[in-house]
Amino acid sequence: MANRFGMEYNSGSGGDFQSPGGSQGGGARKATDEQTLIPVTIKMLLEAVPNNKILLDGREPYHIKLVAAVTAVNKTSTSYGYTVEDGTGSIEVKEWIDEGNLEITKMREEAAQDHQYVRIIGKLEEYDSKAQIVAVAVRKLSSGNELTHHLLEVVYEGEKYKKSGQIVGSPSAAMGNMNFGNNNMHSSEPITNTGAATGGGLQSEVMTYLTNVTAEEGGSVDVFVEMNKSKYSYADVKAAFENLAEEGLVYSTVDESHYSLI
Repeated sequence: MANRFGMEYNSGSGGDFQSPGGSQGGGARKATDEQTLIPVTIKMLLEAVPNNKILLDGREPYHIKLVAAVTAVNKTSTSYGYTVEDGTGSIEVKEWIDEGNLEITKMREEAAQDHQYVRIIGKLEEYDSKAQIVAVAVRKLSSGNELTHHLLEVVYEGEKYKKSGQIVGSPSAAMGNMNFGNNNMHSSEPITNTGAATGGGLQSEVMTYLTNVTAEEGGSVDVFVEMNKSKYSYADVKAAFENLAEEGLVYSTVDESHYSLI
């Protein structure tokens, strides 16, 4: 099915992870840590709602990351409502307003534009039997290639999970018949980094560290390095903090070595 943004998505069965026999089997699902950020497509979320909000490969999407195009925006005094689509389907997104943080307010206003590609971090919820995302952050893409990067992440993380022996089918099926060609969405200059993301374990540790920090200036990169010098190099830790900032989960405070959770 084509839409006016040059995207195509197939509402048929091409996006499931079922085995050839059509059943996922009786094996126990592997619980997903609440700190884990799962890159997804909208089709994956739509299929998860009638499955007790479990992805068809067995993962629990506690925190999800989605890259999609804004097709409509509805602002109220307490929240922003978005309709977004990514070539596999369409979904509603709600982001609650916190006017106390000027930096976040600015980024939100930049993202709340029709025909804009955005990165969404949030949780999958069910409302009136329909999938909905409650967003922690909605941010405008800084590069057109972030879309490609995200789609590669979806496949990469699915394949990595498959290798753990939990998946019963190919994660690439969740992409459906995606076609993002000839669209007129806003984008910036492309970047060259289109490889799949790494460092999920380290990033989870950083998130846990920042959750427990009470200092007004946030958590320090140097302090985290000192605490974990037997496991991680400074370069790896700094990259993990910066990646989380790019994902919209943290932001720098007094300088580029101090971060707080959004």
